[in-house]
Amino acid sequence: MDLIGRTLPPSLVCHDCDDEIDPRGGIYVEVTGDEVRPICPEHAEGAYGVEVERRSRPENAEKWDEWYVITSVPDAG
Repeated sequence: MDLIGRTLPPSLVCHDCDDEIDPRGGIYVEVTGDEVRPICPEHAEGAYGVEVERRSRPENAEKWDEWYVITSVPDAG
């Protein structure tokens, strides 16, 4: 599954336990339909490993408001 270019919410917290996730070095995500959600390593079974980059939308260039997937590794969890 190609996840490059998909977006994640501004706050990187685990979908299962609400722990904050440090994006340095990559994170895990789970995919449900069109939704890509961050997940911590403890809950990452069957998840995808990705690297993310924070970007802002053109209409809101002053504020970082989304994470974009820039690389992905299938079945990393």
